[in-house]
Amino acid sequence: MAVGKKAGRKSQASNDFLEPLKPTITGATNVGTGRAFNDGAVTVSFTLPALSPAATSFTVTASTGQTGSGASSPITVTGIASTATPTFTVTATNAAGTSAASDASSAVTVTTVPATPSAPTATAGVDQDTVSWSAPANGGSAITSYTWASSDGKGATLNATSTTVAQEANTSQTYTVYATNANGNSAASPSSNNVTTIAPFFPPFFPPFFPFFPPFFPPFFPFFPPFFPFFPFFPFFPPFFPFFPFFPPFFPPFFPFFPPFFPFFPFFPFFPPFFPFFPFFPPFFPPQFGPFFPPSFPPASCSGCTRNYCWQACPACCGGCGC
Repeated sequence: MAVGKKAGRKSQASNDFLEPLKPTITGATNVGTGRAFNDGAVTVSFTLPALSPAATSFTVTASTGQTGSGASSPITVTGIASTATPTFTVTATNAAGTSAASDASSAVTVTTVPATPSAPTATAGVDQDTVSWSAPANGGSAITSYTWASSDGKGATLNATSTTVAQEANTSQTYTVYATNANGNSAASPSSNNVTTIAPFFPPFFPPFFPFFPPFFPPFFPFFPPFFPFFPFFPFFPPFFPFFPFFPPFFPPFFPFFPPFFPFFPFFPFFPPFFPFFPFFPPFFPPQFGPFFPPSFPPASCSGCTRNYCWQACPACCGGCGC
């Protein structure tokens, strides 16, 4: 009671000219739900003592500096950083003045929705894109899921920080993502880089610069068979290599050794006109090879011995000649 005041019937009226007594805090509760990141809120409840002069307004002050005002309990203080743990005090005010501050409340952990994720990174693949992002600050409450969306209308929710998205070949798109915790959804991230999904590499999508794919064999490739195993016996392929100087009928007349180049053709009678000097190629065996190809043959009879050709006579005659 102020000095000079007297107790009695008129004492209650005199209280109208006194400031309120110190309030008492009865509770402080984190709001959380729907609160944007770093814009947390706490609701503080309080009362005045029974004999306190009435108050026309109250001010709640957080230990982190934020305040809230109102005409009655409760009052919500906003703008508190996510994960902060402030305490609170309350003062009451009337025309006579402002009361002393209440005792501090217990500390309250402030939570909000997650922070806005940074822009995802998109990488183009064959008929798909890979999208990844970093986990943002969780706002004081664990992140339970992420939701991505593409500019072409696709989207999904998952509990991971990357995903593979099936996309149509040769289409371009960007991606955004937001995070969710018990308090709600973060704001959507900025858009990712723009990516164009790659078409698969199979016919008819082989690029024209593929140098070793039929019919793209260049004409200077002299060894056709290694690339076409179904022609293993064709070491040279004249239709594609007409300039090859050692392929019939392009063998020059001075090339005497045809067989080494075609081991499966030890003699090639079809081309005798090109090799008139070939000493051992029928029918050009020279006449001096008498012991092996006589110009004539005696009749097979025993009318007499022909010593020169005894080896062709009948056995009895030959024996009689003493061959």
